[in-house]
Amino acid sequence: MEAEQTQSFNQKLSQWIASQGFWFQLRHSISGGGGWAMTMNHLLRLGFKVFIALVVAAGGFGVILVKRVGSPSFVEGLTTGIKEGLGAADAKVLEFSRTQGDAQIRRIGAEGGKGSFFHTLDAGNVRFKMGMMAGLTGTWEAGNLSAKWMDINVRAGAETPAEAKEAGAALFKDWKEFSFSSIEVDEATVRWGYSGRTAGKIEKSRMKATPSGDIWHLEFTGGTFSQNWLKGMEITSLVVDCTPTGLKFVKGEFKAGGGTVKFVDVQAVGGDKPVLSGKVELSKVELTSLMPESVHPFVEGVISGEFKLSGSTNSRDGVQLEGDVVLGGGNLVSLRDKFHLLERLGSLDIYHNYRKLDLNRGTFHLKSGGGAVVLSRVDVRAEDLVRVKPVRPTASNPTPEEVEPKIDLLITLQGMLKATIPEDTAEDAPVGGGVFAVDPKQASGGDAKNKKDVLTLDKAGAATKEEQREGAIFSRFAASTTGRVLEDQKLKQGSQSIRYEGGFTISLLPDAFDSAEALRQGFPVNPSNNRIGLDVPIQGTIYEITRRQADELQELSEKR
Repeated sequence: MEAEQTQSFNQKLSQWIASQGFWFQLRHSISGGGGWAMTMNHLLRLGFKVFIALVVAAGGFGVILVKRVGSPSFVEGLTTGIKEGLGAADAKVLEFSRTQGDAQIRRIGAEGGKGSFFHTLDAGNVRFKMGMMAGLTGTWEAGNLSAKWMDINVRAGAETPAEAKEAGAALFKDWKEFSFSSIEVDEATVRWGYSGRTAGKIEKSRMKATPSGDIWHLEFTGGTFSQNWLKGMEITSLVVDCTPTGLKFVKGEFKAGGGTVKFVDVQAVGGDKPVLSGKVELSKVELTSLMPESVHPFVEGVISGEFKLSGSTNSRDGVQLEGDVVLGGGNLVSLRDKFHLLERLGSLDIYHNYRKLDLNRGTFHLKSGGGAVVLSRVDVRAEDLVRVKPVRPTASNPTPEEVEPKIDLLITLQGMLKATIPEDTAEDAPVGGGVFAVDPKQASGGDAKNKKDVLTLDKAGAATKEEQREGAIFSRFAASTTGRVLEDQKLKQGSQSIRYEGGFTISLLPDAFDSAEALRQGFPVNPSNNRIGLDVPIQGTIYEITRRQADELQELSEKR
């Protein structure tokens, strides 16, 4: 009976001690009430409870951290951070996610304000490092920022020097709470300029941008580079250092058809109107890479030369190039008989061929800028093997002149030519650029002529309908894309309206008009150089020039 009472008492005592808490139990065990075995038992039990509590707490905290990444408040906070960090007027983040320590954003859009270095920024599939505590404490170490594609319209100047300084500061600001080592983009498109005379772009090029103190080191490979009449050049290597004082092109090598283009000491001093300087070297560049499509059926060839670079990307005259072109050594300009005068000469001159006239000797001076290309100091000529004296049957030892073809100057040209690009439709846009505003009625015009354009615009807009629904900023980007399609179409149409003016003196071989007596009398041979001279004024579009001279020759040849 006593044993049962003792056992019952001990059980109740143990229960009471267990209800007193850990520290009472520990003191009771150490004082000899339970011995070391009891003490270890209490410690193990407590440790297990603490472990379970930590696991539950950690799990709960982890769930909170995971849920915060996808929460609207986190995305809004991230959007605000991007907006403030870039100095943007508006920004939008679509579909943020985190997987195994890597963060990914499906699309980022931002519109710059007066204090930012860009007008618009649009990037997709952006990836970077994100630790569990990133954004909560300390600096977010993002590592390398990478993107599948990016389209950015950078400011190539400003309205005032103060505004230009503020925009430059935004590019070189220190992101204290967000640190990254570099930016890599698989397909980067960089645009600048506010009109056709100033616009340029790097399109679909692989870009790596590395910040180092007050320098952004930019490297581009692949894709194309365009500026004014240097269009669609394939980028071999383009390396640019961007500093608070401007841009320095460390390396610029391009392919243009079968030739090459190289930048030499090219730089742009920053400010509201960046000033360009340096040289552009062309080597065996095909003219079709430099001229508008409307001229291709009329002129072809290959040229080389060194051109001085000047002007600004934020001025009415735009970027200017000036230099001499020397023909020969594989460099030539070929004129085809699409020109009315050459076609008529081909029918009137029974001895010589004018279907393709290769100007392969001489020089001319080229200057572009202010919406015009001027060829001056033109002194070129076409050499051809055009006459062979027959061997006299009575001559036992014919002279070399009687056997070898005689090299004659088939034609020579001297004078000047100015090609004026039609007034730019975007010329009245504010300095610094902006987003195109598109009138739906204008874009969808009712006549048959516009139906092809409408189809093109519909295709351009179809891919962006989803983005239009997701945010107003992407709707504006879609309108900008449509606007660029319209502008490209206008430029192509405008190239057919380029006006040419000037004049040349053309000299022909003395027998050119032997088939028509009226022509021989009307255009006698000049005894001083034994050539027939023609004055050819140039006026009109590429389709009109020399038509009047051709008609006059035809009318005169028909006189008896």
